[in-house]
Amino acid sequence: MSFLVQSQSKRMLAVHGWSGTIVGIFLYICIFTGAIVVFEREIDIWSMGAVETEVGLPSRVDHNFRVYSRDVDPELLEEVVISRALDGNISYRFTGHIRHPDTGQITDYMRLVNVDQDTNEVVSESEGFIGELDFGRAELSRFWVDVHEELYIPNPWGRYITGLLGLFMMFAAISGILLHKHLIQDAFLAVRKNSRLLAARDLHILAGTWSLPFAILLAFTGAFFSFATTLGIPVMAMLAFDGDQEALIAAVLPPPAAVDFTPASIASLDYIMKDALARTDGGYVQSIMILNHNTVSAEVQVRIAAAATDLNGTTLAYDGVSRTFEGIIPIFGQEASLGAALFSLLGPLHFGDFAGLASKSVCLGLGLAAAWVTATGMLLWTERRKEDRLWRRFNNWILLTVWGLPFAMMVSATAFFVTLPAGDPGFWVPWSFALAIPVAVYLARDPDHTQARLRLANAVLAISLPILRHLMGGASWSEALMSGAFAVIVVDAMLIIAGLIMLRKWRRDTAKDVTAPAANVQEPAE
Repeated sequence: MSFLVQSQSKRMLAVHGWSGTIVGIFLYICIFTGAIVVFEREIDIWSMGAVETEVGLPSRVDHNFRVYSRDVDPELLEEVVISRALDGNISYRFTGHIRHPDTGQITDYMRLVNVDQDTNEVVSESEGFIGELDFGRAELSRFWVDVHEELYIPNPWGRYITGLLGLFMMFAAISGILLHKHLIQDAFLAVRKNSRLLAARDLHILAGTWSLPFAILLAFTGAFFSFATTLGIPVMAMLAFDGDQEALIAAVLPPPAAVDFTPASIASLDYIMKDALARTDGGYVQSIMILNHNTVSAEVQVRIAAAATDLNGTTLAYDGVSRTFEGIIPIFGQEASLGAALFSLLGPLHFGDFAGLASKSVCLGLGLAAAWVTATGMLLWTERRKEDRLWRRFNNWILLTVWGLPFAMMVSATAFFVTLPAGDPGFWVPWSFALAIPVAVYLARDPDHTQARLRLANAVLAISLPILRHLMGGASWSEALMSGAFAVIVVDAMLIIAGLIMLRKWRRDTAKDVTAPAANVQEPAE
C-alpha cells in the first residue's frame, strides 16, 4: 500500500527521478569508491611487496624510541606516535606545528622513521608537511579514500559536496520507500525476462528494496562525517555559544592542561604498555602517543585494540613522567554518556569493519548494490527519453561514468605498481587516474559500443592486476597462504572473478549484437 495519494506520488516520482539523475553521477562515484575502500587495509596489504601479518606493537619499544628520538628537532616532539606499519616495520612519527612558508599558516610538520623490528635498522626516513609526505605503498588506498571522501576537491568544498550527496541519497532512499506500493512484495519480485528494460526495472526495484535500510544508514553516517567538522562545529557554536567555537570545543573536550616545559625524562614505555594491557580485554597495543615529550607535562596515551565483543578500542592515559594511570579517554566528550555511546557506533557502522572480513564483505556487496541501483535508476530514466538528443548524450555519459570510474581506478593501480620501483607512486597514482579519463571518453565515442568497450577494458585490467602485482615483487599466493595474509588472496581473487564475469558478459553481449534480430521492446511504466 502506498503512503501517498496518486497526485502526490506522481510529483514525488518526478522529483525522485530528476534529483537522482542530476546528482546521480557524483553519487555513484561516492558510493562505488566507498564500497571499494571498505577494504582499505586489505588493499594496503595487497599492494605490499612483502607479506607481514604481525599486528600491534612488540612488548619492547622503549629503548628504540629513546634512540630514534635523540636527534629529533625539539619542535617535532609535541606529538610522537609509535605504531606498526602495514609492511611490518615499526613506525615513529614525530610531529610539531610549524608555520608553512607558502601559506603562512601553522601546519603539522612530521618526521617519519620506519624501523625494522628484527634488525633495528632504519628502513626509510622522510620529513615534510602533512599532505606533502610520500607514504609509499599506502598511496593507492589514500588516493581512493580522498576520491570517496572529498571527490579529490580541496577542503572544505569536497566535504561539502559529499555531505550534500549523502543528504540526497537519504532523500532518494526515503522517497523510494514512499513510492513503493508493495514494499514487502517487491522484496521478492520475480524478474521479467521478456524485455531488457523490464528486466532492468525489476532488478532495480529488487536490489533497491533490499538495500534501502543500508542506503539510509550509509547516507546518514556519511553526511555526518562530511559535515561534522566543516559545518557542525560552526553551526553548533553559532546556536549555543554565540559563534564562539573555542567555547564549544572547551565544553565538549577536556580543557588542555597548561604545559610545563621544564625538562624531565619520560617513564618506561614498556611498563606503561604492560599496565595498559592488564587493565583491558583487548588483544594488543595498536599505538602509543606521547605528548610534550621530555617535559614535566608529558602524557602517554596507549591505544588498545577492541576486544572480540567491542566495536571500538580503548585509549588509556598515563602521566608520562610518573607513569601514573590517569583514566580512560572517552571517544567523544569529557565523560561517558549516551551521546558518546551513539557517536562510537557511527564509525564501525559506516566503515563496516566491526567484524573483520565478514562484515567488510557484506558492506562491499551492499555498497556495490547501492551503486548499481543508482546507476540503473539513472539509466532507466534516460532510456525512456532517448528520443531527445540531449538525454541520449546524457545516457552515454552515465554509461561512461559507470564503467569509466572502475577503469580509471584500475589504471591508477596499474600505474602504482609500474612506478613503485622508481619510488614515486604518490605522483603517478592521481595523474594516471586523470589521464585515464580522456582514454575512457575516447572509448565511449560511439554510444552504441560504450558499455562493451569499457567493460572489455575493465575485464583486461582486472585480470592483469594480480599478475602485475606479483611481477613487481608482490607475494605469491603460496607465500600469502603460509604467512596467513589472506587479504592478498582475497583481493586477487575478487579482481580475477570480476574480470572473468565482465569478460563473459562482454562476449555474450557481443555475440548477441551480431546474431540477434531487432526485437520489439516493451517499455516499462515509470
